[in-house]
Amino acid sequence: MKYKNAIIFVLIILSISLSGCFINPSIPNIPEWTVMIYLDADNNLESAGIDDMNEMEMVGSTVDVNIVVQADRIPGYDISNSNWTNTRRYYITQDFDPFQINSQFNNLGELNMGDPQTLVDFASWAITEYPAEKYLLVIWNHGGGFRSPVYIAKDIAWDDTSGGDKITMTELEYALSVISAQMGKNIDIVGMDACLMAMSEVAYQIKNHADILVASEENEPSDGWPYDTILSQLVANPTTSPEQLATDIVYKYIYSYPFYDVTQSAINLSYMDDLANQLSNLALAIMSDTLTPKSFYINAAYNSQYYGDPDFIDLYDFCSKVLIYSYNDQVKSIALSTQQTLISSVVINSNYNGWSVSGSKGLSIYFPWYYAYNSSKYSSINFAQDTFWDEMLLSLGL
Repeated sequence: MKYKNAIIFVLIILSISLSGCFINPSIPNIPEWTVMIYLDADNNLESAGIDDMNEMEMVGSTVDVNIVVQADRIPGYDISNSNWTNTRRYYITQDFDPFQINSQFNNLGELNMGDPQTLVDFASWAITEYPAEKYLLVIWNHGGGFRSPVYIAKDIAWDDTSGGDKITMTELEYALSVISAQMGKNIDIVGMDACLMAMSEVAYQIKNHADILVASEENEPSDGWPYDTILSQLVANPTTSPEQLATDIVYKYIYSYPFYDVTQSAINLSYMDDLANQLSNLALAIMSDTLTPKSFYINAAYNSQYYGDPDFIDLYDFCSKVLIYSYNDQVKSIALSTQQTLISSVVINSNYNGWSVSGSKGLSIYFPWYYAYNSSKYSSINFAQDTFWDEMLLSLGL
């Protein structure tokens, strides 16, 4: 009898174990990466947008890497691919036709890509339909840092069909906050395939919603990022960490322009609070400096590395010039500390090619020695509100 009871006990345990297998089936693995590219070619970059999508198709999505695109076009610049001019969402699949986009798409009609909600809707769709362990969000378009003065357009994601609307830095912060909330974490990498976006002000604006920013201090050539080589590397190594992917983007971008003066940076945004605090202290020290003529600090900016917008100067190089021009030991000490924090924040050090940008170290900052100071625009961004940098600019008579 005891043997019978033992057999019954074993059968019960086995039954429970087997039942558990059916009650709790194994969860399928989700992809390592979803790459979301917000491609606003509703402007004079239309042809470059078509070329970049064909570069993406040279690689295509895999079981480990989703590549999704929201693309908007405009009449008048490129008539290829049936000359469609509305907004489409694509799941990028591989093909080797360098001219024709063959991936499947959803037609959305005409959308305003300069509206932050359009960016939110795209990312929300991508996260829902193509969930992954890690996310790269690329904003593709013209760019120009934090401002939009009358003499030159700034901000990012300009949509000409929608009256030239574009996403401001405060709107970008809103969009990224909603997107990261849906993810339940920070966006792993925010890439800005656009001009002039690697700014201290931009990095500080998005620091609470992304881990790494990849962007350029200088203007970008119209071809932008080399998506074929970047995505080939990712597809071949899908377990790549965000830091390594950001590094790969920088290297492949720089190497793709051997005859251009170009920059590209990968910035760890966890350092932005410390950097802003040091810059605020530097601004206060400069304002209270009675030993150094105020014009010397303007000359320091004038002689710093600058870019397509001459009022955007390399932060590290400016601190180096402050060490030369200032007579104040406190100012110099803070400038040195700022440089150390900046070095720590830069994920990759090789971030430029060409002699005209050789003073580039990763992040620029606004110092209006060329154009008139745009106080109303600057005061709207978080960096100006949280630091004394704008007060310092005013104190120098800019």
